[in-house]
Amino acid sequence: MQESNYPIAWTEDYSMQIGEIDAQHKHFISILNNLYSALEKNELKQKAEYILKDLANYAVNHFATEEKYFDLYKYEFADEHRLEHKKLLEKVGVFMDRFSSEGTNIVPELLDFLEDWLVQHLNNQDKRYVDCFKQNGLV
Repeated sequence: MQESNYPIAWTEDYSMQIGEIDAQHKHFISILNNLYSALEKNELKQKAEYILKDLANYAVNHFATEEKYFDLYKYEFADEHRLEHKKLLEKVGVFMDRFSSEGTNIVPELLDFLEDWLVQHLNNQDKRYVDCFKQNGLV
């Protein structure tokens, strides 16, 4: 695991140059930063459950957006990308179960995992669909 860089700052390196997708990625980062802020301010007991549910729900909604475009534009690597989404949601489910039994102690590990996952996913998966989406007029 890499050392965490919180709060996570949006950079153009993360941009897909597609307004709707970038806005959703920025919101996802803001949720992660909310969780980090709660950790830093010792507010996890009050806020962690809400933030974790928000994170899980937002991931589902964001993935649905991307997958809608996969279908609409017949994206070549859609199945592989969907599998990555499924794996993340399963892993988040495991963290949610652990949160129920272990409490807020899992939050630093979750933040490290999600930051690593997000950076890798943006660079190795999402960047692959940009040409397809743009060729079909999504900007």
